[in-house]
Amino acid sequence: MLRALGQRDEGATVAELSVATSLDRAVLYRLLETLCETGFAVRDEGSRRYHLGVALVELGARAGRGLEVSRLATPGMRTLMEACNEAVCLGVRDGDDLVVVDRIEPQGLFVRVSYGVGFRHPLLTGAHGRALAAHLVEEDRAALSGDDGVLEALDAVRIRGYAVSNGELETGTTGVAAPIRDRTGNAVASLGVVAPTPRVPDPDRLAPMVVEVTTEISRRLGWDG
Repeated sequence: MLRALGQRDEGATVAELSVATSLDRAVLYRLLETLCETGFAVRDEGSRRYHLGVALVELGARAGRGLEVSRLATPGMRTLMEACNEAVCLGVRDGDDLVVVDRIEPQGLFVRVSYGVGFRHPLLTGAHGRALAAHLVEEDRAALSGDDGVLEALDAVRIRGYAVSNGELETGTTGVAAPIRDRTGNAVASLGVVAPTPRVPDPDRLAPMVVEVTTEISRRLGWDG
């Protein structure tokens, strides 16, 4: 039911949730009452629509902080942020999607990119997504797409060691990201910079700093490559 609520920016009525979840309305009313009492859902009295509550933000943040890679990545993220004076984000795979689990940014940014904790997008889109997808095992990469052109693009990212995006998720934004590997060499996350394009006129110049940080984090996870 929470997933169904999260897919509707305008909220959902009990009737709509019943269709989406196949749950009986009486059951939904009881669940929604509990969720509203605990802050995981809220009800708009005017429209009678339910929305996700702020308690989920705290829960999601705790889940992100609990990831081993997130804990080990924090010092490197801060180093990269201070070096480039831009927002640095960490993403992990969830099925065919990438989900942002951590973000740090310098104070005083006048223009910010909307790429925050909890943001989800297809794994084949954006620098963070492709940086991770390109370094998955061959079977997983093939499962994401059977398109030869897509696989060739991922191979190019794999050889280069990092991915760059320009305006794919938000017009006027640029991303540079590289993979983080675990002790087995598998890509378990991606980390990189997201910023307004005018502030990153040459994203390839950022790449060595990003790769240096992700390599160090990978070694903290036990990778010896």
